[in-house]
Amino acid sequence: MKWGKHGTGREEDEPKDDEAGRLPAGVSLQHVSKRLGGVPVLSEINLHVESGECAVLVGRNGSGKSTLLRTLAGLLVPDKGVVCQTFKEKKMYALDGLPRLPFTSAEYLWEMGRIRGIRPALLTQRINELSELLFLGSALGQNLSLLSKGTLQKVNLIQAMLPGPGGLMLLDEPLSGLDIPAQEAVVSLLQQWKKERTSIVTACHEALFIERMADHVYVLQKGRVLRHWKRADLKELGEPIVRIQSEMKGSDMELLHTYSNLVEQEGVLQIDRHWARNDRNEVVWDWKVERSKTDRMIGRILAAGGSIVSVLQEESRVHLERLLEGHHPADHLKESITESAPSHSQPCIMEGESP
Repeated sequence: MKWGKHGTGREEDEPKDDEAGRLPAGVSLQHVSKRLGGVPVLSEINLHVESGECAVLVGRNGSGKSTLLRTLAGLLVPDKGVVCQTFKEKKMYALDGLPRLPFTSAEYLWEMGRIRGIRPALLTQRINELSELLFLGSALGQNLSLLSKGTLQKVNLIQAMLPGPGGLMLLDEPLSGLDIPAQEAVVSLLQQWKKERTSIVTACHEALFIERMADHVYVLQKGRVLRHWKRADLKELGEPIVRIQSEMKGSDMELLHTYSNLVEQEGVLQIDRHWARNDRNEVVWDWKVERSKTDRMIGRILAAGGSIVSVLQEESRVHLERLLEGHHPADHLKESITESAPSHSQPCIMEGESP
């Protein structure tokens, strides 16, 4: 059974043995099914994540994401099928929602580290480093019952990360409730852990996390894998977009010349004329720029005599709702290019006349 050109079904999802008959390093589910209270929750799940890869599980509530993570963690035993972990290393698990236990954050993290056998000196070091990384601050000495949802999630992630990179990391909605600096810190750390051969499986619906982290996206629906997308499918989206707002002064001819030079720069997707203050020969432009070209474009705007008003957070190109329905990640981009102009390679000025 195969899903067609972009998606894969059971046959292609099964990991292939190497020449010695061994599975590649990582973790696999093969034809896994599970019933809870007599209700089928997982049905014929095939999944494989190699060392240094990240698989993101997406699906609506009740699709089986948390049950799948608990099965990978060994907290649930499948009714059918096989869970195969080919590396003999640690498992780390951050569930969706840490209980408000009667401990301070520091006490809880200390006990979790000691349960895992981490030496006291190393454990103290890791608690301090991770608390600083996630901006835990004074909450380290506060009771878990008094923490906000976001701060409690930071403690939850820290306890999972105490063993350090390597092995298998399981995360259930890891960015839920986190502020933007903490989200960035988590993603940056996990990107580094991938380089250090950590296998990551996470249920997550943050589009930027999917774009930046995922080597596999498994779309779950009613306990089954509806679609399995790979990194090559996500690359068809192109890069995330950064929005820059700039201000420039000059005559109409000067601004037209500036626009003509900047619009041809690689990575510029669109320029919108936001508004103009004609009495001061001043125009504000909104730019859409590919992430990797952002620093270069800011430099060129400044060199052209402009000033930067704002640089907004990255805008993902993942259309999550369509992804949940089983569509290819880049389908909506292909449709928009077909239906409207200009294309990504032909930026334009909109919402006003050219300067």
